[in-house]
Amino acid sequence: MAAGAALCALAISGCAPEPTPGSQNSDPLPSATVPAPNGGSIDETVAPVAPGETLEAKLGDTAELEGGVNVTVSEVEQLDVKAVTPGEIAGPAVALTLTVENDSDESVDLSTAMVSVTGSKDSFGQPTTSEPYSPFLGSVEPGKSISGIYVFRLPAEERDSLQVTVEYVAGAPIALFTGDV
Repeated sequence: MAAGAALCALAISGCAPEPTPGSQNSDPLPSATVPAPNGGSIDETVAPVAPGETLEAKLGDTAELEGGVNVTVSEVEQLDVKAVTPGEIAGPAVALTLTVENDSDESVDLSTAMVSVTGSKDSFGQPTTSEPYSPFLGSVEPGKSISGIYVFRLPAEERDSLQVTVEYVAGAPIALFTGDV
């Protein structure tokens, strides 16, 4: 009976011994409200931005977008990549060299540029940070151009015909490039 009572007491207390003075801290973990990096809160709603007009071009050609921004997929390289970060997968891929030329009168921020790839069987390329990944950073000044490299995992049998979309900022015109690799 005494053993059964002891087991029952352990089950009720959750089998965790009480902390003793000088042992691990029994205080709960500290908690604090941390503000969002750019302000705002979870209670705010961001207004949707309508997608821009889509302008089609062939791989290698230049899409002259409204507002003086010209985008070119200047090179497509087929390669095999190695996994770099957790969750990435090694294997067949394409590396796209994109060039943006700014013919407008104002600086164009490319830090939020969105690039995607669709293969010949309508599967989406998986973005990867494997070499030679080197995305756009910062802005391109008026009269200047900048290049970036985006890498996507894509099965070898789907790399012959690609669709590449480039949207340099939300709501801007979208360049849709198509062609055989």
